[in-house]
Amino acid sequence: MKNLKIIVFVITTILFVACSSSDNNDAPSKVAVIGSIDASALLSLSGNDATALVTLNGESAATQTTELAIGGEVSYKVNTASANVEIVILDFFFTSGNREFWTNNIQVNVNTQTSPSVATLTVLDGAAVGDEAKFGFTFALKTNGVLDLNTTYIVDPKIRVRS
Repeated sequence: MKNLKIIVFVITTILFVACSSSDNNDAPSKVAVIGSIDASALLSLSGNDATALVTLNGESAATQTTELAIGGEVSYKVNTASANVEIVILDFFFTSGNREFWTNNIQVNVNTQTSPSVATLTVLDGAAVGDEAKFGFTFALKTNGVLDLNTTYIVDPKIRVRS
């Protein structure tokens, strides 16, 4: 009987230690969404919606959804094959879905003065699991260090809150 108590104690201790992870699962996640576009394809684009030309994390930008926990941050960057052309994200904007979520629970951070530029979204407290919004971001081309703000393009992915 004494051995049985010791075995139960050891198993309970092992299970307790295994279940209480030292990883901080409550820490906000940081996700990088990396896109690509053939900048020369923009020359034949009718209008300014470049969504069909952009892939984000290997998926069409039209169907790409980033899922983040509350407190999580996603950064967006779009690359080109051209060494002298940089894509600069200028702004984020709401297009459809839960407008209250987008307005009250998404923090937008865009800094075009840094190189490379920074474009992030953060899910704030108050968001609920399952909240989602389709949004767009505008971008311009920076060629040989010169940013062309006369011609801007848009891309429209989605963001969703996960548990």
